[in-house]
Amino acid sequence: MAEVSETSADVPKISIEVLDQLDPATFNWDAFASTYKGRALITRYLAIPNLVFTATSPSPRALELARAAALRAIALLKAETWDAESYLRAVRQVDASAHPERADAVDAPSTDEPMDIDSAYGKKGESEGRPDGAWVEKVRSAAEADKAKLEVELSGYLSNLIKESIRLTYLSLAHLALKTGSFPTAQKTFQHIREYSSGPAHHVELGLGIIEAALAFNESGPLAGNVTKVEASLDRLHPPVTGSSQQASATMTTMQVAQNREIQARSQAVRRAVGVKIRVAKAVLALSHNDYARAARELGEVNEEGGLQEWEGQAISTADTALVSAICALATGSREHLRRVLLDRASFHSAVDDSQGWVLDLVRAFVDARYGEAIVILRKAEPYLLLNPLLAPHTARLVSLIRTRAIKQYITPFSSVRISAMAQAFGSSEDEILAEVASLAEAGDLKVKIDLIDRILTIKDKDARADAFRSALGVGAKANAVTQASTLRMRLIEAGIVVDPAPRDLDEGDGPRVPGWDFGSSGGGGAGGGGAGRSTRSRLTGFGQALGSLARKAKA
Repeated sequence: MAEVSETSADVPKISIEVLDQLDPATFNWDAFASTYKGRALITRYLAIPNLVFTATSPSPRALELARAAALRAIALLKAETWDAESYLRAVRQVDASAHPERADAVDAPSTDEPMDIDSAYGKKGESEGRPDGAWVEKVRSAAEADKAKLEVELSGYLSNLIKESIRLTYLSLAHLALKTGSFPTAQKTFQHIREYSSGPAHHVELGLGIIEAALAFNESGPLAGNVTKVEASLDRLHPPVTGSSQQASATMTTMQVAQNREIQARSQAVRRAVGVKIRVAKAVLALSHNDYARAARELGEVNEEGGLQEWEGQAISTADTALVSAICALATGSREHLRRVLLDRASFHSAVDDSQGWVLDLVRAFVDARYGEAIVILRKAEPYLLLNPLLAPHTARLVSLIRTRAIKQYITPFSSVRISAMAQAFGSSEDEILAEVASLAEAGDLKVKIDLIDRILTIKDKDARADAFRSALGVGAKANAVTQASTLRMRLIEAGIVVDPAPRDLDEGDGPRVPGWDFGSSGGGGAGGGGAGRSTRSRLTGFGQALGSLARKAKA
């Protein structure tokens, strides 16, 4: 079996054999591309061959699908970027799809040796796994020339300390790095821009640039720190409308009120536009941390607040916001929650693409407790989840969580369930469902007893009577401790030892005292303070007698 292991050892493995369910000849590439554009679409296409060639022995259908995706990515790379490295890698993937024995060369570093354009590209071309050497040399030369030009300009600006020109030149270098496909280089350049940014407007622009680039390249690492920085800078640049700002308009003229409202409207429009990008970044970050509930909530709010609008397809599509939010909600929410945040929202229905009608069918089947139908739909949808760059690393975990939640919700109303009835409801064999329930019970996810002879599942009910007794015993133990402490204090007072909870200040001329304890005044006495010593000894004797009395009563 061709498998790709996930990062965590306790996570199920993803099998790309499910891709055999897809027919490369009839695969709907238009629906797959959706509204994506630019680098985000290139990343989406390249995710398929990257996934396929990570497996040990991909099937012919998977190789054909990878070849088709790589060829589409190649066309976009040549038309819209100067990314020679990604182009050469995609060409090697096309070659490996026709010659699987060359799959090890896919990740080989590119060489700078000159290419025989006539014999290589002219006769065969990318469709046969041969790169366009002329294009590679052209874009590499253009990138080097632009970089050299910008570095010369930057050197002059640094010498003259022209801060704004330095910032803009670094920004051009970052965009050049993104155009050549070097996200790490762009990220380092963005850090230099931060040093020469002044004011919240520059910080918002910088933070959004990093977030947009990270999302387009499907890199979640830089999101955490930049999201919080953008939010803080946005609040300074365009503060949210508060009651105090609205009350201040009562003292303004009609023209001033109109101008103030126009300014606030523009400010809130900017906040909404930036807020959409922040929500998407938070959702992707939560998804990378396996916080599926938050990912579903953030993407659901994106659709509720007006959708992606002009940002459509630059990092994520509206259809994918609906898909990811639905799958994550199914993995973490109850049926009532799913009905409230998915089925009852018109924004969710409008966000689902025409080619993703199965998403609505899946949610409806789950909410209506038709778990067998839901599992069948989910099983058929696994290839599409695996091809989605956002969901691919989490497909196995999400499918497992959805199936586990379905089993839990199925047995919740019953005190006992026959394995045969459960297998029929889930469309599985008795042995399969029994093994699954046993593994869940062993892991502690299900509180059940399994009768292997009669094949009956007995749900362990919560013993309210035992819980009440345990609670009463706990309250009694606390009351007993308080009583003993109060008795001890009373005995100490009877013995003449006064407990003062507040520390006293030292009077002038007095020696150090123990805070909280008063052994009486030092009094007069002979040399060495004999009176004070006798008073202290007598009180300590009384303290010892009090403790002895308590000990005898405890033994009795």
